[in-house]
Amino acid sequence: MARVFGASLATLLLAWIPASAQSVQGRVLDGKSDLPLPGALVELRDTTNHVLIARITTPSGRFQFVAPEVGRYLLRVVAIGYTPRPISSLQVGVEGLSLPDLTLTPMSVRLPDLIVVARQRFCGKTGFSDEVFSQLLESARSALQVIEATIQSRQIGFQVAIVNSRILYGSVNNFITADTVVRNLAAWPVRSVPADTLQRYGFGREKQPGVEGSREYYGPDPQVLFSDWFLAGHCFTLDKVKKGSDTLHVRFAPLRKGKKIDIRGELMLDAHNLSLQAMTFGHTNLPNWMPEEASGGEMQFYRLSNGLWVSRAWAIWAPIAGLSWNGDGMVPSTAGLAELRGMVTRMFVDTTENH
Repeated sequence: MARVFGASLATLLLAWIPASAQSVQGRVLDGKSDLPLPGALVELRDTTNHVLIARITTPSGRFQFVAPEVGRYLLRVVAIGYTPRPISSLQVGVEGLSLPDLTLTPMSVRLPDLIVVARQRFCGKTGFSDEVFSQLLESARSALQVIEATIQSRQIGFQVAIVNSRILYGSVNNFITADTVVRNLAAWPVRSVPADTLQRYGFGREKQPGVEGSREYYGPDPQVLFSDWFLAGHCFTLDKVKKGSDTLHVRFAPLRKGKKIDIRGELMLDAHNLSLQAMTFGHTNLPNWMPEEASGGEMQFYRLSNGLWVSRAWAIWAPIAGLSWNGDGMVPSTAGLAELRGMVTRMFVDTTENH
């Protein structure tokens, strides 16, 4: 479970307005304009910081959920491009709670502060110990969580085209096949395996030991990329920041070279409000017969006119294993390239309010 760093604990002043049994409801506002803030992520957590319920605010900025039982909980509220609220404590009774309006302040970052941390190397969890760099990492992490929760909320429906293509290299011509499937998207598009499995096997493994053709490759999802395990084994750096630049480039790479397949990549953030624009990654520590970073993936994100954020396109690719003669025998070689690419072709917005 991803830990929230640097969050102070404050008790919310509760407005005791009648609500349904154990329900918690409220509204999130933009602290600058006082307008409703759609697309904010509201999480109910237990006292050990484990997420129990996650909701995305409606077009009117509202949210509502039912607590599992009477008791004390933690409340986390974040939105892309906004400074997170301190985690708050609430006591939920059988009569439920109607909270006062919660406000989020638009994110801002100073160029001199970015210049200071640029090109510094933050390894393990040290990135969260630096206030400025912590803002960058926390903004990227929150953005991924918000987008995943938006997909799962069904507040907006996604029709996506999935293109599965294969290129087999030939001595004269390449043989190309491609299949396209149109379907609805209800979960994070580039799924991974559990973090404990990645920790044991890495981001790629042979499903049948000794058979290169059975190797699978995994990409990072929001639970993996900022998990304690991933942070402990990777370093983060901010590229040199130029005056007038609209994009910040935060790179991550393994802390040290190992035997397991790992990933390195880049997070691209808006320089003005730290909203996440794109993420790319490539696999490292690949078998000797494969070019370094011959497999990897990418994702692009953008904000809809209704305030919700989505992933509009993504891809993951990897070499196809084959055999070639090296004079002494048959050895593994790159026989082609397999790619899975997705793109949103249509969206269905739910305009109803869930109070």
